[in-house]
Amino acid sequence: MNRPKELDINQDFSVKSKIQRGKVTVIVLDGVNGAAYEAEAPEHGKTIIETAKGDFSRIQLESSYKFR
Repeated sequence: MNRPKELDINQDFSVKSKIQRGKVTVIVLDGVNGAAYEAEAPEHGKTIIETAKGDFSRIQLESSYKFR
């Protein structure tokens, strides 16, 4: 399971430092709760960011296998 991890917002980081060759990373900036999260996107599939009442609630990852 690709569990999103919370980023330490008190530590300065650059977008460039989060780029990993061969991977797609989703970064969610939650201004309501003052938090940030990152998760690896599936190689083939969908990544959906869900909110509830304007509050970040979950990341839904749908993975699939691509033939040819």
